[in-house]
Amino acid sequence: MSAPPEPGGADPVQNTELYILMYHDFVEGDGADCNDWTLPIGRFREDLQWLSDHGYTAVLPSQLAAGKPLPERAVMITFDDGYESNYRLALPVLQEFNVGVVISLIVNHIDHQDPGWLTWDMCREMSETGLVEFGSHTYEFHAGQGILRREGERRKAYEARIFPDIEKSISMIQSEVGNEVIFFAYPHGTTDAWASDFLQDQFTVTVTTKHGPADISNGLYDMPRHNISMNGAPSQYLPA
Repeated sequence: MSAPPEPGGADPVQNTELYILMYHDFVEGDGADCNDWTLPIGRFREDLQWLSDHGYTAVLPSQLAAGKPLPERAVMITFDDGYESNYRLALPVLQEFNVGVVISLIVNHIDHQDPGWLTWDMCREMSETGLVEFGSHTYEFHAGQGILRREGERRKAYEARIFPDIEKSISMIQSEVGNEVIFFAYPHGTTDAWASDFLQDQFTVTVTTKHGPADISNGLYDMPRHNISMNGAPSQYLPA
């Protein structure tokens, strides 16, 4: 629903700019040994404080899918892969700030109960807070080339290899968590034209690792993100 027109004036301009922040794993301590995919939990708390201090409001994929207008300063916080630290370290900080995030799961790590990764019990508990939605990062094709076609691979063979993997990730998340899966994060941020129609049939929101803000007037597919690391804080990418 659009906002009512201002008295004696034109309709207010609706914001279409969305900053999407990408996080992965979190550690305790000062993070001296952090790489581009790992962040001290204290720095994550500082990031959320900065966003709060500068008037940013976090939105979730379900809100985008519902067509709700963006806040004046809109941000979407995404966690990729599904590390155990998202539950143990990050969830208390999310609850402290009452901020929602979407976590894109590499589902086979959870299915196989690999150490260092989320469990389904953790996912269910996070979902029940109302602060966490879950998306797909594939079942097992995050490794290697992600969803890219192989050299010499024919389209029929590509579809038979990739599509069931993604469908399995969706069905497992929905059955284990009860979360409608509308969000997909491309493995390594790389897209493949052969998958585009399939992915748009399965998901409402998809994101890459292309750097920059998203303009939702261009649609909710293949949106860019900012990777947040020790060398790149939200304050470096978002207007103060």
